[in-house]
Amino acid sequence: MSLILKRRSQPAADWSPFRPALLLLFIVSFSLTVLSVFAYDLMVVKNDGSWASRYGKDMLDRPIAPGVVITIEKNYHICGHKTVENLDRPDDWTGRLFRELLQRYPEGDNWHWELSPGQIRLLRSCEGLCPDDAAKRHLGVVNGVVAVIVGPPGCFGGIDRLTHLPAERLPAPVYQLAQRGWLDGMTLDELSLLMDGVDGSNSHKEKESSEGRRKP
Repeated sequence: MSLILKRRSQPAADWSPFRPALLLLFIVSFSLTVLSVFAYDLMVVKNDGSWASRYGKDMLDRPIAPGVVITIEKNYHICGHKTVENLDRPDDWTGRLFRELLQRYPEGDNWHWELSPGQIRLLRSCEGLCPDDAAKRHLGVVNGVVAVIVGPPGCFGGIDRLTHLPAERLPAPVYQLAQRGWLDGMTLDELSLLMDGVDGSNSHKEKESSEGRRKP
């Protein structure tokens, strides 16, 4: 004898009591999404001179939080190099107003800044050479004489000093390198000896040529 069990039909669930809670949850989620987008835009904003007008002057009066990394970034136009270093003694800025940091690195001195979570970046564009390249020298030609040029070969960082060596006395290949700013690996003493050797060789050839013409 088989036993057949019949399931009772259950009524559909009534969600009407939960609708206000679900609607409230949707509103809260949407609000949090909007606030998170605004917060991201607030934290990762580049200084374009409108910070105070966009977010209010009170943002500049907020203290720098503990543990924030402050970096100094400089871009050098002539050599194209970039230097990045952390600000010395960053703990000294903890609790101080962000406005004070901007006064230390003002926009009038070509400083700009960016904010990101846990970091303040101070950026500056420099017209000269980076410190490493500014310490280098190469030889060039200025006003018809050999000159010591600031910077590595190929970079004109200014004239360190002019010499009394006429550029026209240089051998042709050396003169071309010097004129283009690519003469490196040779000191002024070595260059002077080279020029003296060329002059001595030319004098010897001229003497031989003159003696040859005197012979009957």
